[in-house]
Amino acid sequence: MRQSTYSVMMALALVASACGGFDNTPFRTGTVRGQLTEADPSVALVSLVGNPEVRSTVAPDGSFVLEHVPAGPVELFIVASSDKAVRLPVVVPGGGSARLEDVEPRAAGFLELFVRGPARQEMEGGQVSVTGTPFQRQPLAKDGSLKVGPLPEGCYTVEASATGFPVKKTEACVKESESKEVRIQLPGADDGTEDDVDLVHRGCAPPGCARGCLSSDPCAPGLACRDERCLAPMPPDTTERRPSSP
Repeated sequence: MRQSTYSVMMALALVASACGGFDNTPFRTGTVRGQLTEADPSVALVSLVGNPEVRSTVAPDGSFVLEHVPAGPVELFIVASSDKAVRLPVVVPGGGSARLEDVEPRAAGFLELFVRGPARQEMEGGQVSVTGTPFQRQPLAKDGSLKVGPLPEGCYTVEASATGFPVKKTEACVKESESKEVRIQLPGADDGTEDDVDLVHRGCAPPGCARGCLSSDPCAPGLACRDERCLAPMPPDTTERRPSSP
């Protein structure tokens, strides 16, 4: 991969600034032009790490033009196909363009997410976002699972949420060609923990009202499985027993 930069109107900028009163707004951003060695235009895109709103599609020949990029050092987040991606540092000249040639996508990684509510309470409206990437507000399956990717090799902040629960942030790193399992436990409504007995009073039993209790997935501490529900333990039987007749 080669990068060459072209400064546009720099001489005019210096002359005008010497006179004073020059509006340097056009020089706060630049353009990145590039060429991927391989790409699937149906899924390919180019954006900025930390600023995914700045993005561009990719042409069938692998070329792309990313505009309105903040001037200075940035990092591109490139998805080339369903299993190829790459992160690429670039220095963007203000008011000019940076040209990238022969950008070779690499094998991508994936995050296998499993999100659960407090005390394994059933969730609604579950979703996940990978901070600073185009993967935003990805809906969870009913069982709280989601496969996120393709992701270039690197470390990411994953934000998981569901209706009625606070957002939980988790750090996860993924390598090339890796499918990494990440389990996320959502906090309760009050500072990360929720009273298990209160969950029972609301009719919700871990690991979910619909599923009941599973021997391979036991109840939360302090609860016992009865009638396929996780409930508070039964009080001890204090009834006096009479001796049986001979």
